[in-house]
Amino acid sequence: MKILIITLHADPTIPPGAQEGGGTHMYINELINLLIYKQVDSLFITRKASGGSDFFQYGPVKLKRISIGPEGIWDKSNLDNIEEVIKITIDKELQSQGFVPDLIHSVYWHSGRAALHFSEALNVPFIHTIISNGIKKQKSGFEIPPQRIEMEKRIFNSAKFLIAISAQEKENLIKYYGIPENKIKVIGRGVDNIFLKDIYDGNGTLLSKQEPNINTDDSI
Repeated sequence: MKILIITLHADPTIPPGAQEGGGTHMYINELINLLIYKQVDSLFITRKASGGSDFFQYGPVKLKRISIGPEGIWDKSNLDNIEEVIKITIDKELQSQGFVPDLIHSVYWHSGRAALHFSEALNVPFIHTIISNGIKKQKSGFEIPPQRIEMEKRIFNSAKFLIAISAQEKENLIKYYGIPENKIKVIGRGVDNIFLKDIYDGNGTLLSKQEPNINTDDSI
């Protein structure tokens, strides 16, 4: 099986705590590590959110960082209205790699929008990881782009499965979007190993240099 993973929201080469390196980045990081371990032929496409190489390969797993917007911290709401640019850029990369997936996995709605397009164009199924949903955010007082909720409805209904990080998020999808319960898989939120051991001793001295799991050399 060949898997295409679209993750425009999070560049997994950014370590936790740096720039916008939060939970979603680590989710993608751990997914990369899992697919390396399972030796699954995979192509990750992410927005290049920092300096360094555009391409990494870890055995059968490739990571391509595409240039959409500037490198560094960037308001991701800019992704809202560049749907065609995203599609064209991803399509060029698939053509360049000669990569024809059997399955697509998208993370967050901007990526889900692209996954829906390529799922229909290539006639392959896709699964989608939610992270957050527009209706719940809107009810919590956040300003939501008008196209987001309608697009989420299309994504959620078209995806083969949906992945949620909590039981509450699953309940929100059932309540606000009418998604069947058996279509949603709850996986929890991962914690990187570097947070599971002491970094400083009792005097505040750094014990050892901590590195994220992902290897950012060109080869593993």
